[in-house]
Amino acid sequence: MNKTTQLVFVTIALVCVGCSQQFWDNLKMINDGYQNAFTYQGALEKKYAANGSYQVESYSLADNDEKIKSHDIYYPTVLKTSTKKWPLVVIANGTGMPAKFYPAIFKHLASWGFIVVGNQEEWTWEGKSVSKSQEVVIAEGKNPKSPLYNKVDTEHIGLVGHSQGGMAVYTAASRFSNSHRYKALCTQSGTAVMLADSLGWDFLKGVKAPMLMMGGCGGVDANALSKLDDMVKSYNAIGSKQKVLGRIKNTDHGDMLKRGDAYMTAWMRYWLCGDKEAAKCFIGTSAEILSNGSWQDVRRTGL
Repeated sequence: MNKTTQLVFVTIALVCVGCSQQFWDNLKMINDGYQNAFTYQGALEKKYAANGSYQVESYSLADNDEKIKSHDIYYPTVLKTSTKKWPLVVIANGTGMPAKFYPAIFKHLASWGFIVVGNQEEWTWEGKSVSKSQEVVIAEGKNPKSPLYNKVDTEHIGLVGHSQGGMAVYTAASRFSNSHRYKALCTQSGTAVMLADSLGWDFLKGVKAPMLMMGGCGGVDANALSKLDDMVKSYNAIGSKQKVLGRIKNTDHGDMLKRGDAYMTAWMRYWLCGDKEAAKCFIGTSAEILSNGSWQDVRRTGL
């Protein structure tokens, strides 16, 4: 294990030692209807928190890598009879949270018109398994036996990750031969500080796609993973020309994957689908995120 890996593992371990049992309970299986646990103060935020109009199907592809195990792929059912190509969102797992633990998040995104993929890797920070999942779906788009044959829009690919998966967003979007394919990024409670301090801050300049960086203002997030000073330092260092930073009030680490899902979905809809309603969440002087009472510490660049 090299020094970078040791540093990341130790940092995550120290954070987790301080986590309460309630924190761990919040990281259990995420099922349909998770949105009902939250109050959304923005009308558009509420809209994108709800499921979209598409029915969803899924399948899994086994992987010979014992850490990855499988790639779970979700897509709108109408894709099978459609003639168009569909944007892709890759999801990077948080610590100990393989894709099988949160199928509702995948289904939610797919219901808004995305092909969505994740795998079973529990330590994703280096971005390797994330990049492989992207390649697996692109290969499916070239496979005549796949339901995704000729249906993958390789020009519109997004990447999102919670916690350690947020760290994977930074590495997967900057350090791999397929990093350039990402056109939208979102990190949820995934500070880059612990990576940049060991990899060097210059690596964040390689993160080029539009970035939505979010965190919580409670408990573990406020005290470790989404400290405002750390988030701002990461925000300033990344190379994205269009970016947004914001923190959700009264939200701890275990809820960020679920609670941040609404604006994450809107961010993907805007950059990957050209959704003009979704743009109103972030763009211009009247952007909803600026007046949303649930959000604080909002910063924007290039929007």
